Formats: sequence, C-alpha cells, structure tokens
Amino acid sequence: MKKIICFILLISFSAFNTFAQSSNTRIFTIFTSYGCGCTGSGGAPETFTDHDEVLNELRQSCTGIDFIEWEGNRPSAFDEVTSNMDSYDGVLIIGRLDGDYRLAFTGLPTIVVYNLFEFMDAQPYHLFATGKVPEESVLKGGTGYKGGRVLTAQLDRRNLASPAVRDAMFNDLVDKIKLMKVVKELGETRILMVKNHEEETIAGVNYRGDYNQSFPEGFNESYLANFAKLFGVEIVRAEPQEFYQAYRTTDLSKAEGIADEWIRNARKVTASRPEIIKTARAYLAFDELREKYNCNAVSTHIRTVTGSGELEDRFWPGVALELGFKTRGIMAVCQNYPDLLISQVLAYLMTGKPSMLADFMYDIHNSTEIVLHSGIPVNPYGDERRVPYSIVPHAESPVRDIPEEAGSSTGLTAEWPVGETVTLWEVHSLLNRIRLHTGEIVDGHAIYTGGENLDDVMCTAKIIVKHDDIRKIQQEFQPYLYGIHLNATLGDLRRQIKDIAVFLGMDVIETDR
Repeated sequence: MKKIICFILLISFSAFNTFAQSSNTRIFTIFTSYGCGCTGSGGAPETFTDHDEVLNELRQSCTGIDFIEWEGNRPSAFDEVTSNMDSYDGVLIIGRLDGDYRLAFTGLPTIVVYNLFEFMDAQPYHLFATGKVPEESVLKGGTGYKGGRVLTAQLDRRNLASPAVRDAMFNDLVDKIKLMKVVKELGETRILMVKNHEEETIAGVNYRGDYNQSFPEGFNESYLANFAKLFGVEIVRAEPQEFYQAYRTTDLSKAEGIADEWIRNARKVTASRPEIIKTARAYLAFDELREKYNCNAVSTHIRTVTGSGELEDRFWPGVALELGFKTRGIMAVCQNYPDLLISQVLAYLMTGKPSMLADFMYDIHNSTEIVLHSGIPVNPYGDERRVPYSIVPHAESPVRDIPEEAGSSTGLTAEWPVGETVTLWEVHSLLNRIRLHTGEIVDGHAIYTGGENLDDVMCTAKIIVKHDDIRKIQQEFQPYLYGIHLNATLGDLRRQIKDIAVFLGMDVIETDR
C-alpha cells in the first residue's frame, strides 16, 4: 500500500484553524477478523499485510488523527464506545462483524473495511447503506439498528491485486477517514453574523414564494436549533452598531495599503480608489469583530458603513470578503445565509478550495446555467494561484455608471478556468438535505455575443456552466423550499459530498440525475 499524504487537506486544516488549535481527531479502531480469510492449515501468506502494518501506514497518511486501537474482546467494544461517546470522533472497523452489527450503529461516523478474500458472509452492505432490514426479510426479529452513519471501504491485505488497485483501495480509505476530521472541525466552527437594521428573519431574502406564503412562527428559533444540532456550529450575531464603531476606528493608512495591493494585483480597475479604500476599511472592521468573537467564518448583510442612509455611505462587502478573507482561508458570504456559509466551510475543509455564493438562472436553449453575484473567489484552486480579476463599481449601486461618485462601491469579476468541472450545491439544515449537480465551465463571451458586454449584465461576477440536461435541473427549482442561492466550488465534489452527508446524517439529492 502506498504511503500518501493529502497535502491540500493538510494545508486547508491549518489555515482554517488559525483562530484556535484543534485537538487531534480520535478514532476508535478495531480489527474484528484476521484479515486474510485463512482457514485450516497454512496460516497467513508471505505477502500478507498485518494489523500493525495497516495501522502504521494509516498513521503516516492521516496527520492530526489518533487511531485508538481496541485490544479488548469484540463484544465489549460496543459498550466502550457508547459509554464514552465524547471520547471518540469516529469508529473504524477493519474486518467482519459476523452477525453483531451494533458497533457500526453507535451514531458516530463509522467506516467498515472489508478485507478482500475473506468470506463476506453476513456483511450487511444494504443495512449499512440504509439502516433498515427489509420487511420481507426471510429472517425475522433481531436488533433494530438506528442512527447509522456508515461508509464502507476495502483493503487487499493478501496483495493479490495490482499495486495501482491496492493503492486506490488504500487512498479511498484514507480519504474517508479524513472526512471524520472534517466533521470534527466543522463542529468547531463559529460564525460571525453581522446584522443590518432591517434584518429580522434569518436567510429571509433567500426564500421566495407567492404572496400568500409566509415564514412560520418561530422560524428563527427552529433554524438556529436545527443548525446547531446538525453541525454543532455556533452563530454569534453582532449588531450593526458594532460594525459602524469598528469602521470608525480603523487604521486608514493600513486600509489604503490593502486597497492599493488589491489594485496592483487586479487585471483591470474601474471602481474608484476612495471606494476601494472604503471597502478595505470595512474588511478591517469585520476582521476586528471576527477576532473579538473568536470566529472563523463571516456573514453580513451590512450595506452601509455608518447607518446614515446616505448614498455616500453605501457599500457592498463582496470585494472585502473575497480578496480579504477567502485568500486567507476564512470563508465569508455577503448575505446572512448560514446554510450557504456552512456549505462553503465544508467545501474548504474537504478540499482547501473557497466557493462562490451565487444567484443562478437557466438558459434552456443554450443548455447553460448562469451563476452570478457581486463576488467570486480569485483563488478557486485553494492554493497560491490567482485567476485574473477586475474591481468594478457595484451592480446594485444607483450610481454604478459614475464610478467617481461616493456610493458607487465595488464589485468583482474573475475568470474561472474554462473546461473545468464545477460543483453547484447547497446545504439545507431545516430539511436535513444537501442538493448538488455538476457541470462544465464554458466561455460565456463566446455564447452570448450580442451588443451588450456579458460582464456588465446584472451582477458582475459570473460563471457560465454547460449541462447535458438543463431541463432536469430546472424542474428541481423550488424557491419556496430550497431558496434562490447556491454555491459554486471548482472541481467534482459529488463523491465527497455524498460521503460527508452520510457522516452528517443528511440525505443527498442529485438534481441532475
């Protein structure tokens, strides 16, 4: 088995946890069978990978994870885990369960590993996947298993498969183990939510329906309670006056230096320098509040730096969040949507890549999805690479066409790579669901060649995504149920999202399948 380390994940964990040093992820580990299907005489083959070798290779490949090997008997392992649930972040079972499946159903994220060329016997893969024994089962009675969060993997410890296939098995197991660390670190997230004066309903702008629909009584309380139950994430809500005070006391020279750096690195700048400096001061104010409340993710619906209501004090925070926070590995969104922000945190922990918060629209005849907003990550790969970007006046400003006017503010455009796969998705905590689909980024300027520049239409930041069956995706658009926003993350995250959903106890809807 190849000894590998996923450097991107290690980098992302380090960057994300700058606000607090996280303890190692503790995984209860048990070998429940010999590992090679050896029955009768002969013993293990000469090429057999024994228990110690498996654990050593896992420890080398899974930095920040402690494998707590159980050396007691197998029946007592279930009692150990369930009596000490706070001591473990996951369960790793390597071998057969032979009719006693309880250890896979403790409620902790669990991986059951099959040793290739052992008898599979009573390894209940359907039960692992569904948590249910069919009513028409020939065998009746038994234990009612609930709360399973089980993924499966396999190892070829006899080393009969080719080296490439054995490596693929091992790497798949490592990837799934690292998702246990993602779940742990997700639960350590603290979101700073900076409110505005009008904000009453959490994510209120996201949901749209007919005039006779309204939010139910107690919506905020239900939303926050379910959010905390699912993820263990704390939301710290700051009043707008705190932001205004922080803005007033920012270091102007420091803000000017940040603004000039943003300008130097841009491909093109049409927004005015004073408005970019205003945005940089807002970024410093948000960061001061983030540190004050010990948070590592930020959302805000603030649209003024003073609360005066005057046009000259208007600003939109997208550039501050994208060029300021996300290049540092701190996820941030310019509207107060906890589900969308926690999706971005989750993507970053899994891949090291930031995501774009976006509105979207479907163009049936061009088979495209137009993903757009006022901000977009300039580091979509999650490393030191930057895509070309431009700083422009904000699309919603009433003086957008007069950049030198105070209040024209700032927006962002950036060129995400054509030909790359992109995952479009969102978490829905109230519904216990994740929705996703994938597509290919295409050159929108080659598709929309009319008289108006595509960059100037509506929101400035855009990704144009090609789909095989755009009608299927369109028919899943339910703004009164799932809202009107999603996240775009570079790459194909389908498998990772489906796996992490198992550990989180959430259902996945693939809207393109």
